[in-house]
Amino acid sequence: MILVIGATGYVGRYLCPYLKEKGFDVLATGRSKQVQKFFEKENIRFQYLDLFDESSVSKLPTENIEAVVDLSACLAELETPVERFFQVNTLGVQKLLEFCRKNSIKKFVLTSSHKVYNDVNKLVISEDDRISFKGDHSPYIISKIAAENFVEYYNKDFGLQGIVLRLTGVHGYGEILGHLNADGSYKKSTFEIFFENILSGKDIDVWGNQEIKRDHIYIKDVLTAIEAAIKAPEAKGIYNIASGVGYSQLEEAKALVKVFGDENKTHIKLSPEKPGLTRGYIYSIGKAKKELNWQPKFTSLVDLYSDYKKEWKIKKYHNYHVINESDKPLTL
Repeated sequence: MILVIGATGYVGRYLCPYLKEKGFDVLATGRSKQVQKFFEKENIRFQYLDLFDESSVSKLPTENIEAVVDLSACLAELETPVERFFQVNTLGVQKLLEFCRKNSIKKFVLTSSHKVYNDVNKLVISEDDRISFKGDHSPYIISKIAAENFVEYYNKDFGLQGIVLRLTGVHGYGEILGHLNADGSYKKSTFEIFFENILSGKDIDVWGNQEIKRDHIYIKDVLTAIEAAIKAPEAKGIYNIASGVGYSQLEEAKALVKVFGDENKTHIKLSPEKPGLTRGYIYSIGKAKKELNWQPKFTSLVDLYSDYKKEWKIKKYHNYHVINESDKPLTL
């Protein structure tokens, strides 16, 4: 059995049906009663879980568990109290690691974040590069680093096979890329603004220096990476999970127009004098390729957005956040 923690989140909603299709016995856990209906429709077993409610934790199965996959996280929102990051992102992970130790579960897979490198400035970033961070999201980053260190501790002292997957920015239908406030108001990302202009046949204004490129990963490549981590017989430690390719916002805009728009209607304007991306990043994925036997499939933006378009039309993996209707992006 694969025990998926935090299954009601974005990655979890994609992952559980994927693992089931691959022949795994899956138990999805989480707190959202609304998303529970999604799993019931997919005929996937779901169990309510609050990691800080011992009566809830005590109901988890303890036998025949091949791996625990922890997707739970308190995300990097500025209004979130600092203690909440550590309660969920750090102590929650430690509780699960202890659950694995007590019940002789050897495989533990944790999704972490590329934000641990957010003050590293070099062309290609690997796992050998030191952690370096700054800015408003530092409490979130520190909580994730502490969680990674707990995995390393349990690997060394208790013989766990713990794997940390540092995900770069995940693209895919159903995800929101802008900023959602507690009152339901939402500020759209550049990607979502481009998308809406293209659907309306409007022109796109691309700001900033287009020599700056970023490495994104498609949701379906994340799924195969998690599957690879589950299957890896000996791998343990930290792995960058990315496409290994960087794209500028101009290249993203061109691919979006090609897939979703009409190149005769939507024209792209460059405004290098306006503020754009301030930092680029591309990640080395050689370690994951070698030790997890994993390879991303969607390294072409056109391929990525073509598959995204299929999912956008079906809307199976729609978002469950409450967003004011006037602010809701058309990507959803």
